[in-house]
Amino acid sequence: MQASRQRMIERVSRLQAMRASSECLPYAFPGVLVLLALQWGHAPTTGVLRWGMLIYPLLALEYLVAVFACHCRDDDDPQVDFLYRCFSLSLFATGLGWGGSAWLLMRDDGVTYALVVVLWMLAISAVQGALLAGRRGLFYLFEGLLWAALLSRLFLSREPLLHWIGLSALIFIAVLLQFTSRLHRFLMESIRRRVDNQLLSQRLGEEQAVLDDCSVRLEAQNAELDATLLRIRELAVRDPLTGVLNMRAVMPELERLQRRAEDEGSPFALAIIDLDHFKRINDDCGHPAGDEVLQRLCRLVESRLGHGEVFGRYGGEEFLLVAPDCNGGVHFQRMNALRADVADHGWSDLVGELSVTISCGVSSWRPGSDLNGMLQRADRALYVAKAQGRNRVCPEREAT
Repeated sequence: MQASRQRMIERVSRLQAMRASSECLPYAFPGVLVLLALQWGHAPTTGVLRWGMLIYPLLALEYLVAVFACHCRDDDDPQVDFLYRCFSLSLFATGLGWGGSAWLLMRDDGVTYALVVVLWMLAISAVQGALLAGRRGLFYLFEGLLWAALLSRLFLSREPLLHWIGLSALIFIAVLLQFTSRLHRFLMESIRRRVDNQLLSQRLGEEQAVLDDCSVRLEAQNAELDATLLRIRELAVRDPLTGVLNMRAVMPELERLQRRAEDEGSPFALAIIDLDHFKRINDDCGHPAGDEVLQRLCRLVESRLGHGEVFGRYGGEEFLLVAPDCNGGVHFQRMNALRADVADHGWSDLVGELSVTISCGVSSWRPGSDLNGMLQRADRALYVAKAQGRNRVCPEREAT
């Protein structure tokens, strides 16, 4: 982690130096032209031309590298390293180029114009001190090359005043180094804080991604749990073979209808439905075919249920159909129509030549009666329907 942080600090400081240079270097081109114009006629003409032909390509190269750095991705370490090496080499060359101005533009008998060159170099040094504050080694390299050439020219001159100018320049360089040293510490601290903020933001993003992933997984698990609970509830109230309600689910509805009937006098009726000769179907066609007959019968009945009617498995091949707001006579007619539909339904693909029919016993609520009594009356009516030959519906009055 510490190594990664240090690499980021190094990369940010390099990019900062190159990108800052790209903003300032365009001003160097007209500045060089001004210096050449000031020296024209006061410095050797060949020296002015040579220096101009030297410094412009070097500045252009440095500017080109700095522009590429502006378009470089911040996290592209190989490209940043390559551009920084190119930038260092170009800065090395421009340092020599700026220092060369002392030898190409100065004359011992032109102290005033020599001072102009020195002032320009002081300005260039100050600018580079700001631009390269984050890269002290590069700043020292540039300044060393520039001032080695400039001071050697001043102190080797036969003009004593240029010696004093060189000494003054040394004092300026000492002050500049002290100032840029403080600027370097301030800038590096700023870069470290920026990197720490980026790393913190990155860690927070990673932790947020982990949290989001956990949240997604938790939601999926919750959805799976909800589905499982729903399935458990379904299994608790539905018959696993046919999918219709079991008696655990039907009985609360019967109790509700009984309370409603006692409170409001609203009638309701029920029918016990039995599949005729079901054992023969299992024996002759096999239990899978028998199971399919039960399932298809339930689908047939459910497709014909009226509003509010409840249909469930009573046990074995017996089923219970409860109809609210209905008396025994109306329910008898509906069950008779259902019996005919079952008899007319195509069963040959499951049972071949065997017939599939139902017998029903119907009972209705009476004031003062209980549910067990209703079920017993319907069961007796069903027994009568079977005794009379099956494939018929018997009302409770015929079973008394």
